Amino acid sequence: MNHQVNSPSGDQQDERKRNFALLSHDLRSALAGVVGSLDLINEESISPDARGNIIRARASSRMLRELLDLAFDMEEDVSYQHNIGLPVDPAKELAVIADIWGVTPGGRKILTLDLPETVPHLDSTDKVSFHRIMNNLVGNAHKFSDNGLVRVTVSYDGGQTQKISVSDSGPGFSDAALERLFQFRGRPENSDKPGSGMGLYIVNTLVRSMGGTITARNIPAGGALVEMVFPVQQAAGQEETARVDELPDLSNLNILLAEDNITNQLVVTQMLKSMGANFEVASDGVEALEAFDAGEYDVVLLDIEMPRKSGLEVLREIRARTDAKSATPLVALTAYVMREHRDRIEKAGADGIIAKPIEGIAALGKSILGFMYGTAPQKVAATQASGTLSTFEGDVGEVDMQVFNALMDTIGPDTRLEFLEKVTIDLEDMRTKLIEAEANADILAIRAASHTLVSVGGSIGASNLQQCAEALNLAVKTEGQVNRQSLNMQCIKGISEVLAFLARQ
Repeated sequence: MNHQVNSPSGDQQDERKRNFALLSHDLRSALAGVVGSLDLINEESISPDARGNIIRARASSRMLRELLDLAFDMEEDVSYQHNIGLPVDPAKELAVIADIWGVTPGGRKILTLDLPETVPHLDSTDKVSFHRIMNNLVGNAHKFSDNGLVRVTVSYDGGQTQKISVSDSGPGFSDAALERLFQFRGRPENSDKPGSGMGLYIVNTLVRSMGGTITARNIPAGGALVEMVFPVQQAAGQEETARVDELPDLSNLNILLAEDNITNQLVVTQMLKSMGANFEVASDGVEALEAFDAGEYDVVLLDIEMPRKSGLEVLREIRARTDAKSATPLVALTAYVMREHRDRIEKAGADGIIAKPIEGIAALGKSILGFMYGTAPQKVAATQASGTLSTFEGDVGEVDMQVFNALMDTIGPDTRLEFLEKVTIDLEDMRTKLIEAEANADILAIRAASHTLVSVGGSIGASNLQQCAEALNLAVKTEGQVNRQSLNMQCIKGISEVLAFLARQ
């Protein structure tokens, strides 16, 4: 008998999407409650064993949040490809892995890290993928070594690749396991350990997607060893040469930049100058439309949050024109790159979205050309915000000197002092607004200030402050008052630290 499987109707699909959206909202809210509750625990009032459990629970819950956001994005869009973000610092992320796996509840050490003095960043990955790789490998090693010692070793000899190894003190791989390594559901039958056999398959898939290689073998003295080799970020001197040699040529383009923030105006215009572009600057949506009416532009770069008229309004008005100028390529510049924001921007008529902070001169130029000529690989040419955070771990006021120095080279010595003064004024203004908005419980003001802080912080290399601002911007919509206040205070403190850094410059 033949059974016909009926495809769901359009109404059924819409209902499924609505139900999924509600489920994802509730899951995120529940997880935010877990993370927030863990953050409120006073570690000084509990035993060392319990303190270790709290640290592991915090790290694990944040990893779960990242995985949930990735799963939701993939479910909402079957063609979704996880975007590669900013370079990953293996030393920093391995410290997070150590928080999860470092010691047993009884205080016995089960994981050791062996890091060289220099640990280059990895370019072709993102934090979520790196955590998935390491959690699978360390988890397997821990399980199959009967809770024995696991060692993670990073090796770098100054070349173009970096090796990360995970070894354990267990019995090693069985012959049956070695025959099926990296296969889908490759766990041998009749294994005495529980599991699905998916861990090494996932790791292999992720490592190869990053341009890396992976091998696994038994250690003659006992135990198993998995070795991965990854391409690394170029050294500073090499990167500078590549940056200069490979800048796109925009000398034949006339560009309209609509951006209300002075710091962002200066950063973007200096980048456009470096690529030879001709450009005009509008400071709000009304000025942008007036300039668009009066001039002829090959492409318009639009901030979305602007006074008088928003970027969305500008997009809609240009697309509603009845002349040839309505087809002008329009690219949004925004710190809002969550899926719901992208959908609204694309529906308003944008040809593409470039997320703030802009990753570099070449990245901006290639994205502009790609969106103009339809060669951009994705609609969003930048990192994706990965989800909500209830707190931010790390030095929020730290500035990445490599990013900062590269920016100073872009700005040039003639405008360096002017730029630093404008950034200082911007940051002081945002700090004041965040303080006043918290005192008045003004959610809209917090959201507006944190949105600006994302792009300003990221543009000068204060990536921790940028991430904290992203978390605050999301928290005003999705999390409770306590978490929002905590993130706001961290952002305010981070701004003060960055201002102190700028004063020293």
